[in-house]
Amino acid sequence: MAVLEPLESLLVSKSGKESQRWKSVAFVLIAAYLFTTAGWQLRHDGVTQKALLNLLLGACSLVVIKYEKRVYVSPQGFVKETHTWFSHHRELLPWSEIRHVTLMIKGGTLIAFLEKDSLGWKLLFDRNEMAALDGIVKKYAPRVPLKIRNDMNSRF
Repeated sequence: MAVLEPLESLLVSKSGKESQRWKSVAFVLIAAYLFTTAGWQLRHDGVTQKALLNLLLGACSLVVIKYEKRVYVSPQGFVKETHTWFSHHRELLPWSEIRHVTLMIKGGTLIAFLEKDSLGWKLLFDRNEMAALDGIVKKYAPRVPLKIRNDMNSRF
């Protein structure tokens, strides 16, 4: 498994997720139950479809115990990283591919719409990070049009 080289993080988005401790504990218990059941079935009944299914489901439970998704702004662009025990993936939206940025405040949340071609990303930040995000976009992508919308009733 290749380890990803860390990128500089200028601003961290609220769009990231990390598996909560209670979910991890629950999946550990589920995996332990499934592996124990599969072992018992293999010992008493031999290789059966039920035993193989329990082994597969137990392995799947182990995979989801550790899950972390980080979303942040770097000097290279916007980054989504996903980490599990077995894999590390990074998706980069470089500044050169961004065609338009729209920032919109809704309650205590700042929503950033990053458009590239016909699709794009929607990221969440804290409301008080608007000036920082605005400054980062102007510094690293000065030619990208940036629109700030304060009206919550507008539709995109």
